[in-house]
Amino acid sequence: MENNKELIGKAFSVVVPPKYTYAVALGALARYYFGDSTAALVGAAVGYAIGAGSEVKVEDKRTIIEEIFTPRAQGGSASTDGLSGTDGGIMSAGQLLRYKYDEVPFTGEWLAFVGRPSVKFHAMIYGRPKQGKSILSVKWAKYLSENFGRVLYVASEEGFSKTLQKKVAEFAMDNNNLDFANFRDFEQIKAAVNAGNYKFVFIDSVNFIKITPEDVEDIKAENPGTAFITIQQATKSGQFRGSQEFAHNCDVVIRVENGIAYQQGRFAEHTEMAIFDGPEKTQKEKDAAAGVPVMGASYEPEEANSQLSLFTQEAMF
Repeated sequence: MENNKELIGKAFSVVVPPKYTYAVALGALARYYFGDSTAALVGAAVGYAIGAGSEVKVEDKRTIIEEIFTPRAQGGSASTDGLSGTDGGIMSAGQLLRYKYDEVPFTGEWLAFVGRPSVKFHAMIYGRPKQGKSILSVKWAKYLSENFGRVLYVASEEGFSKTLQKKVAEFAMDNNNLDFANFRDFEQIKAAVNAGNYKFVFIDSVNFIKITPEDVEDIKAENPGTAFITIQQATKSGQFRGSQEFAHNCDVVIRVENGIAYQQGRFAEHTEMAIFDGPEKTQKEKDAAAGVPVMGASYEPEEANSQLSLFTQEAMF
């Protein structure tokens, strides 16, 4: 509504010169307060003189007209990246360069790992069992909830189990901005997200709940101000389970292997991050310093990396 009022005001400034609007306004005020035509004429003359000094320049009129008739972009993720989500949305190259997208101001290790994602980014995390993907997700949920708003973590696979409690105790601690759910039905998740005013939603895992790519796009469309992090299982060869659309429709793909997270996305170059603190992290650092190849560190389009490469080639642009 406010945007509409602003545009109406700008249109009025183009169509009706300020000298006339000032003249009418001050003439009407003078007549109201002094009650005669002479006062109204004096007020109109003063208003005309004032308005004549604030005429809209021709080049400014062109800018205003362009703004009025060009649909405004909405910052977002892969499927609605600020251009494709608007009705007939067209932007000139100059407008696109000047447009300011809303970002989540990550800092520290998360900035180095992911970059500064748009406010409604979609990240996909996948890996084989016991590799660290759920721990990475809980640590990320903790960081988001402590710094940027409410988080819902749907732990469909683990439920309210002892193992989830252990992860929360070790990594998430007591946090009033972080909620957990044991939903195992997509409609339950939709209802909770639609009603919960969450800034970030983790779904662990889409395979367990049997969510389709269309389901994910549906819940994203209904919650345009929410970022989604979906966790997926992987095959024995290390590839994520499910349709390639999962990777094509998201902004960030993170593969987890042997306690290391490998990231490819729109907001940062290829990066990696150790999930566990302590001996495992130290050993990885020692191996890297000694020139020992780290398993899973290659980004060549082979074996487990083929899907990441497909994401890079087809979804990044």
